[in-house]
Amino acid sequence: MILSASRRCDLPAFGFEYFLRSLDEGFVEVRNPFNAASVRRVSLAPADLDCIVFWTRDPRRLLAGLDRLRELRDRFFAHVTVTGYPRELEPGVAATDWAIGAVRDLASRIGKERIVWRYDPVVLAGSLDRAFHLANFTRLADRLAGSVSRVVVSLLDEYTPTRGRLERAGFGPVRFGSRRDDRTAAHGPRRETAGTDGLAGLAAKSAPPPIPAEPWPGLLAGLGSVAAAFGLPIGACAEPFDLAPFGIDSAPCIDGSELGRLFGFAAPTARDSGQRPACRCSPSVDIGAYGPCPAGCVYCYARR
Repeated sequence: MILSASRRCDLPAFGFEYFLRSLDEGFVEVRNPFNAASVRRVSLAPADLDCIVFWTRDPRRLLAGLDRLRELRDRFFAHVTVTGYPRELEPGVAATDWAIGAVRDLASRIGKERIVWRYDPVVLAGSLDRAFHLANFTRLADRLAGSVSRVVVSLLDEYTPTRGRLERAGFGPVRFGSRRDDRTAAHGPRRETAGTDGLAGLAAKSAPPPIPAEPWPGLLAGLGSVAAAFGLPIGACAEPFDLAPFGIDSAPCIDGSELGRLFGFAAPTARDSGQRPACRCSPSVDIGAYGPCPAGCVYCYARR
């Protein structure tokens, strides 16, 4: 089993001590995000756990508890989001300098091949225009290259509260990569249940949708060029578009083959049918929870 900790919340930043206790106890109980009455016990026993994939905006707590984590389970991988966005959009996120310093320190201890940088999502809104992103991404790439294995980007998607939050924060108009109505028409409502690959099959049978209008094409081409200049492989997270012309791969964030090579286990080959149709991630078990988050990111899809 690949454990995801967590797509739904920043567990390393705000619940790492709880996670370490759960590892020590050998299990964690997870409430179904769509059915509060349903609780699943997930085994964290070494025999059941192939590796852990962390997702965080603040790797300092992961770094501080690294020795204890390695005593309990040493097979882990980290996705670290560093955007450099204004504080108005990310009021509770670690300062960029602190996050970058922690990434560098973490890489010196576990190796850059176990760390992915996420510039995610790309928010095109108000002053966050093409020029901002190209300059911002270049500054961050210059400081993170050599400490991460690759970079992952995604286009901001429209969910019900996203536009209103951004505009109230003074960032409008918003240019979404995909509109909520367009996604629903193409694939139906989003699902997060295992056991069916129907949405993936639909996505595979249909041609990729057209790339959103400018400034997206110019921005994506620029991001691809900057990443190449710094020797950073760049991939897109769960995007239905063909971004290869911009030098951006459609790659899984949780890549079973990559993790299998790193940690020496037989990787699952199927995609995770519980994720969005364009997601190529390998199956994993997520132990996070949706809800309020101290980071308070205005654009966050998971805030409730």
